[in-house]
Amino acid sequence: MTQVIVSSSIESPVGVAIDWVTNKIYWTDSGINRIEVALLDGTMRCILVWTGLERPRAIVVYPKLG
Repeated sequence: MTQVIVSSSIESPVGVAIDWVTNKIYWTDSGINRIEVALLDGTMRCILVWTGLERPRAIVVYPKLG
């Protein structure tokens, strides 16, 4: 089963990471140079980093560190 979580204002998502402890999804968008986060249901979307990035690609989360 496929479910669209977040679809608006995303240009070129490349990296995706899931934090199963806090039920969040993180992704990089190399088209608009941002790192974003949302709850797994797509709510509470937030831009984490939007300056100083040049085509971000990969992302990793380490849930044990918070």
